[in-house]
Amino acid sequence: MKSSDIDQELFTESYCKVCSAQLISESQRVAHYESRKHASKVRLYYMLHPVDGGCPAKKLDSDLVDKNKCCTLCNMSFTSAVVAESHYQGKIHAKRLKLLLGEQPALKATGLKRSYTCNICNVTLNSIEQYHAHLKGSKHQTK
Repeated sequence: MKSSDIDQELFTESYCKVCSAQLISESQRVAHYESRKHASKVRLYYMLHPVDGGCPAKKLDSDLVDKNKCCTLCNMSFTSAVVAESHYQGKIHAKRLKLLLGEQPALKATGLKRSYTCNICNVTLNSIEQYHAHLKGSKHQTK
């Protein structure tokens, strides 16, 4: 499959599969496809899914690159070894590394969340304090 065929599957007039963005109008489509955020996600996509079918790690494994000056995975350059080390220990690099290795990024632990619903007003609240405040409020009192 040619890269132009892949591009047509990923980027259509109404949807960008790389960003999961629904594009409604012409101006929205142009603004999205020209945005920095889109370009960054496309770069990451092609790093993780090489067009030639090769292993993504081979694309990124460059012994010629000084790891203290640049991270090819995240497409970043550094001014010092301290900045590089900080990046390599950070969340963004770890997330991209997990994606490269085929692991799903961990979702934030939400714990046991409880919601409180007022059926009279048809509202859902996140805490018991909010629920009690709602019950004492004027909107609830008028119903």
